[in-house]
Amino acid sequence: MTDILGPVMPFLKLAGQLAAVFYVVFHLSLVFWVVRDAQRRGAMAWFWGVATLLFGVLSWAVYLVVRPPETLDDAHERELEIAAREAELQRAGSTCPHCFKPIESDYLICPTCLKQLKKPCSSCGRPVKSSWTVCPYCKTRQAVGERVPDAPEGPAAEDHAQTHVASNTPKKKKAAPAQNEA
Repeated sequence: MTDILGPVMPFLKLAGQLAAVFYVVFHLSLVFWVVRDAQRRGAMAWFWGVATLLFGVLSWAVYLVVRPPETLDDAHERELEIAAREAELQRAGSTCPHCFKPIESDYLICPTCLKQLKKPCSSCGRPVKSSWTVCPYCKTRQAVGERVPDAPEGPAAEDHAQTHVASNTPKKKKAAPAQNEA
């Protein structure tokens, strides 16, 4: 057998040594990557490092399946973003209970979804909640359960808005037809 492989034998030894060096470097770099990734994700880095050192690619594959889905930096950034949005909502005021768009405290209807939010006081006209029996601004007794009908929705609302706008805009006079001189 050595007679057949005699001239190629030094190349085979070199290929075997290079494969062994590649395996060791690959194995150590895999351990290094798993430890760094586990630290960034808040997993037990030492456990996964030892497991990858002992079992190699098998423990790396298991780690890829069970590792936390986001890094600690991503989780912290998400929490900061949620806190910032909550603070913005607190500053901006309230939101519509129906469509969750921002509204002012004195709106009678939501400008986005046209749902009734409050009713006008029968005396002073300021917005009061439908459940209130007395206006807190002018002390006028309100009719209990009296509700102003909801604003029209859908195509009817658009038609109403268009007719309202059309009735408030001045109409243009038609120009007299020009007489052609022949």
